Amino acid sequence: MNRYDLALFLHLLALLAAIAASTIVHVSMSKVRSARTGGEALQWLGLAHAFARVFPIALAALLGTGAWMVHDRWPWGAGFVEAGLTGVVFLAVSGGVVEGGRARRIATALAARPGESLEHAAALVRDPLWWCASWGNTGVALAVVLSMVAKPSPAASFSVLAVGLTAGCCVGLASRRRAPVPNESVYEGMAR
Repeated sequence: MNRYDLALFLHLLALLAAIAASTIVHVSMSKVRSARTGGEALQWLGLAHAFARVFPIALAALLGTGAWMVHDRWPWGAGFVEAGLTGVVFLAVSGGVVEGGRARRIATALAARPGESLEHAAALVRDPLWWCASWGNTGVALAVVLSMVAKPSPAASFSVLAVGLTAGCCVGLASRRRAPVPNESVYEGMAR
């Protein structure tokens, strides 16, 4: 195995870690939306927060291993490289500042009244910016992967990012409006 192959393996490993964490965050957000009480929603937010810690590490690993691969075989001015770097910066800002900031606001509101229903925090739990940021990040990440694989022109690479962001935001906005499915244990669902 040469250095490029090792970098590619580590790059894909970081991508898989980010995908797994993203999946858990999305499920947790849906569970927050359908929680019965603030305390129940806080548990799901706590799970999302625990797995969101993977993102900065994954982004750093993606950036480091990607830089290694680009330095070895690709020009830094290639469109897919510029789009990838733009995507990483976007994900860091959107995830840490927008999505994370909204989640902290929701947690603060829920912690103030943990035993009550979510009526007092319903608007926060269905915050369009929170949902759009979360799913928009997923769309951008998938768009970066597509650009890395296809290696299109600069214009096409940035167009793919825009389409990924738009599609992700659309999924997020649709997800926030879905009727909540009551949280129940796996065993309760199987007993029916």
